[in-house]
Amino acid sequence: MRRGSIFWGSIIVLLGVVLLIDQLVPGFNAWGIFWPLLLILMGVWFLVGRNLVGASSHLVSEQVVVPLADIRQARIRLQHGAGRLDVNAAAAPGTLLSGSFSGGVEQNLERSAESARLSLRARGDTFFAGWPFASMQGGLQWNISLSREIPLQLELETGASESRLDLQELRVSELTIKTGASSSTITLPGNAGQTRVVVQSGAASVDLFVPQGVAGRIRVQSGLAGIHIDPNRFPPAASGYETPGYENAANKVDISVETGVGSVTVR
Repeated sequence: MRRGSIFWGSIIVLLGVVLLIDQLVPGFNAWGIFWPLLLILMGVWFLVGRNLVGASSHLVSEQVVVPLADIRQARIRLQHGAGRLDVNAAAAPGTLLSGSFSGGVEQNLERSAESARLSLRARGDTFFAGWPFASMQGGLQWNISLSREIPLQLELETGASESRLDLQELRVSELTIKTGASSSTITLPGNAGQTRVVVQSGAASVDLFVPQGVAGRIRVQSGLAGIHIDPNRFPPAASGYETPGYENAANKVDISVETGVGSVTVR
């Protein structure tokens, strides 16, 4: 039996049980246990999936360094697929991006005057939309450091992954995230002026942390998602949720979330 069928069949069963409990037990927070159980299932799959389907391939890590040179602003697109993605603001001075990429990475850098567009994606022989279909154990492990020296626009596409993004010290003006069955924890910029955030997720858990001193405006479109917005920082407003004094704030984030079956937390 294909391991993709085993995994997704288990997810459907788990989701059905959660929805049933949610209907039968009033006041019970079924979504609160769904995501921990999903992460446990993912971890068990990483540990025993190899024994179920045979030996897995060994992924060699590739190191990448992209010099900043005379670039003054950049759009960076990451097509990760599945596994684990870590992004931080620890790039060395004079470096636009540095990182390690298990399985290798295909990169494309386009320059126009002082602007740049950088795209990174898994190599064609290792790229996959979700790790249950992958031929290697544990998925892709990407550890990426970005420059704090210039304004950035980030676009992320992930599959069944665990993503940890610490953008607090970055000058990110636009962040777009498209993700599937995943868990994402994102600390938003703390001193970037205005940041526009767009999240499109499927069966995903998305945690957004807004640094203290940063105002927020939040709009959410959801299906069967559990939505958790800090009411003290972001009271309900006509268009969703909004920090008092948002329009005049020096640093602020405009967050738009479109999610299906999942959990979204903003605090």
